[in-house]
Amino acid sequence: MAFEFKLPDIGEGVVEGELVKWLVAEGDAVEEDTPLFEVLTDKVSAVIPSPRKGVVAKCYFEEGDIVPVGAVVLAITAAGDADAAPSAPTAAEKPAPTPSAPTATTVPIAPTAATPIATPQVVAALPAPATRTADERIRATPATRKLARTLGVDIGRIAGTGDHGRVTREDVQNWATQVAQASEAPAENAAKPASAPRAIVVSADDEVRKIIGLRRRISDNMRASKAKSAHFTYVDEVDFTEISKLKRALREAGLRTTYLPFVMKAVVTALKDPEFEMLNAWTDYDAGTITLKRSYHLGIAAATDAGLLVPVVFDVDKKSMRTLVDELGEVGEGARTSALPVSRLSGSTFTITSLGKLGGMFATPIINAPETAILGLHKIEKRPVVVNDQIVIRERMYMSCSFDHRMIDGHIGAAFVQQVKTLLESPGLLMAELA
Repeated sequence: MAFEFKLPDIGEGVVEGELVKWLVAEGDAVEEDTPLFEVLTDKVSAVIPSPRKGVVAKCYFEEGDIVPVGAVVLAITAAGDADAAPSAPTAAEKPAPTPSAPTATTVPIAPTAATPIATPQVVAALPAPATRTADERIRATPATRKLARTLGVDIGRIAGTGDHGRVTREDVQNWATQVAQASEAPAENAAKPASAPRAIVVSADDEVRKIIGLRRRISDNMRASKAKSAHFTYVDEVDFTEISKLKRALREAGLRTTYLPFVMKAVVTALKDPEFEMLNAWTDYDAGTITLKRSYHLGIAAATDAGLLVPVVFDVDKKSMRTLVDELGEVGEGARTSALPVSRLSGSTFTITSLGKLGGMFATPIINAPETAILGLHKIEKRPVVVNDQIVIRERMYMSCSFDHRMIDGHIGAAFVQQVKTLLESPGLLMAELA
């Protein structure tokens, strides 16, 4: 008899996980504690080990599938037991069939604009809403419900396509897209579908990949941020010449550092000014609240092979430059090797993002919701500038900061950037503020 291995409970409140990667295949021999697959939930990324020795007889899910806790993920038979055929999983345990990619077809591109208000005309153009009895519970995970709130979707109207009528992330996203398409149609033709989305041709030479794992989470978060926050970006040029001199002096004293700890200290110093308290805050527009944070936890966006991560350095205002240098090294290495604990990937109150030498002139950073602002650092270059009516060579960098315009007025955002600039261009002043 085949042993059916079910997805275990891997965290309080977790009801499902995304199977990101298989680490074994059907026919592979496994020992007890052999890694079987990677699973990603709203709270943790984990590698699930085998509970026993044997041979993988059947894998019931594909990479990218959402697996409910308690569903049979794979079957393991004893080595040499050829007659032990795995039993078929129940309907609740089976993943929805995934159609294979055709060799030549067209794939519609869904609009990515923010979901508009569902007017009566828009609602009329949508598919029929789900029919539920008054006491029937809507089956959806907390993450799916949060996504619906973020996109402004009434989850009660959506007919779920998941197991036992469960409303999935894809159901919510598809409904939001249909609202957007319907709203784009002229009012007099509201019942007609919006103009056909642009299509791409998939040829035999192309490779079609599923968007799964961390990349899918990044996609959801970016879309939610753009849909919820009214971004505006302010850019200025900062002179790093004096910081460079201080950095070299510290290196000679045995402290090898980058520019980032200086920027972190300047940002926190500015955030402590009551004028800029709205920049160190979390918003909840569903509840109609903004929480002004009195701790200063900086998210440091880091590019990794898996995608963009934002590890957090906590209590930056209470740490010395040397401590920040050491901690940045630790979180950077942890991000690159996927060894960061989950506690390090949430809780930031303000985010800094940098592409270092690849930073170009400037960019428009996307706010790390539920925060209200994000600072982008770019490439430092030697440029000719006028100082005291003389042309001199200085080390300069463009710095861009995006704000949620609903909470932060333009002059407040500009004043914040100017304050950070002043502190960086006068490191003596920065050190005095830190004393």
